Amino acid sequence: MRRRKRMYTIKQASNQTNLSIDTIRYYEKAGLLPEVKRLPNGHRTFSAADIERIRLILCMKKANLSLEEIKYYLDISKTTNMTPEMIAGMQQQKEKVKNQIDQLQSVLNFIDKKLVEGSWLNIEHSS
Repeated sequence: MRRRKRMYTIKQASNQTNLSIDTIRYYEKAGLLPEVKRLPNGHRTFSAADIERIRLILCMKKANLSLEEIKYYLDISKTTNMTPEMIAGMQQQKEKVKNQIDQLQSVLNFIDKKLVEGSWLNIEHSS
């Protein structure tokens, strides 16, 4: 007996990915979700693979890739494994993210220091 794949409505896909319905539609129009199935009434249905693809897009966006770059990587991934150029590009992006993390850690350290000191500015108050 063959098991039917679970399909999700756009509202369910929105809830699972924390994206607005409009953003999901936009990603589809931009070609990031090219194979979304539709019911006879025209409503979109999303597979578990579609949900996973949306999560991958979100991860890549958080890594500061543009939608064009994301589309490029997704399109290539359908036809080939990662090329040396793709690997180099991802390594470069990884370094950028690590630098952002370091910068944010510096901000957290500064805030923690100021909380311990109990003052934002080290200015003597004269009476």
